[in-house]
Amino acid sequence: MVLLEDFLGTTYPRIFHLTVTGRCNASCDGCINSLIYGDRKGFFKDWETDPERDLKLLTYLITYENTNPLYIAFYGGEPLLSFEKLKTIMYTLKEKFAHKSLNFILYTNGLLIDKYLPHEKDFFAGLNLLIVSIDGREKQHNTFRKGTNLKKIEENLGLLKKEVPLPVLMWSTIRENMSLLDCLEEFLSLYREDKTSYFFWHLLEGNEPVKDFERFKISYSKDLQILIEVFLQHLSDGKVLPLLPLCELIFFLMQGIRRGHTACGVEKLRNFDIQGGKILPCADYGEEIILGGVSKDNGVYMDKESSMEKLKNLVLYKDYFGCKECQAEFYCGGRCPVLIKVSPVRAKQYCILTREFVRIVKESFPEILKIFKALNLDPKNLYFPYGYTTLLTDVIP
Repeated sequence: MVLLEDFLGTTYPRIFHLTVTGRCNASCDGCINSLIYGDRKGFFKDWETDPERDLKLLTYLITYENTNPLYIAFYGGEPLLSFEKLKTIMYTLKEKFAHKSLNFILYTNGLLIDKYLPHEKDFFAGLNLLIVSIDGREKQHNTFRKGTNLKKIEENLGLLKKEVPLPVLMWSTIRENMSLLDCLEEFLSLYREDKTSYFFWHLLEGNEPVKDFERFKISYSKDLQILIEVFLQHLSDGKVLPLLPLCELIFFLMQGIRRGHTACGVEKLRNFDIQGGKILPCADYGEEIILGGVSKDNGVYMDKESSMEKLKNLVLYKDYFGCKECQAEFYCGGRCPVLIKVSPVRAKQYCILTREFVRIVKESFPEILKIFKALNLDPKNLYFPYGYTTLLTDVIP
């Protein structure tokens, strides 16, 4: 098989995530920040961006990593709660690195778009991708994304469509008592209205095993089957429905590609996270490994070499889980060390669900190939921009 990094070569994206703030105007079930760092009151002040400080770190990374394509992803909390700081950072980087092709991503729950969009169209137009968290239709979304309101988010996406033509990725986090199908139906509704461009889903990281795993597996598998059937219906009409993980998986099967690392490539230092003045290999993992930051003399220090052994140790679980023998490893790459850290049992459950996803897609693979041949479609239509965009999410289902 061909390694993904060999297939992509110099087009493999790098992402520098900046945690803009730990503050949030929602209280979502299973918040990853609260899972890793505890009560929000304990960390939100430490995470507030200092534009002068964080611009030093970003400037260092952009200059010395010297890589393209490069994405700066604004993360939180809810980044729009610190809008003026966020705007200062983005505009400064655009001016300072006008000679480079910097791309900007904003993660948001979508509630504050209407507060800033009318007066800040240039900011939104300067983004390359908006990632908005939507976990299904109204009842399901509002239940699990407490403090948010789906109708308000839909209205804001409609306003965005009218004012700024910006690609929008709908990101759904699947929990035990949720339906993937419900998320898909919400996406299809928004997609038909041209309010979203891509659909991505993943399974919630949690510190406890899925309680009724057999029931969840059956439900999730049925939803996956329907998702693929909907994809095939569109494909028969010559249209690639932008269900990103599915597009990526099918392309991997078609081209014989193997991911070759965990979803974000943390063990290879593919991406960096900036949080509270520190440079981390993964903010979601915690601060056990710190690669660099702002020194006492207000300079920037970086020491990747001393952390490489620790980073390699992050993925030793692959031997325990039997990843080398797993038929889904080419796609999965070993998933994510975060889940192994918080709940090894849940991680094993997710291994089963990932294998189920691959199995179901493989069953439909002959039909997919038949349609591609009949319509003379190029497999790369699946990957660019669809499968490729999954790399900007840096996780897998």
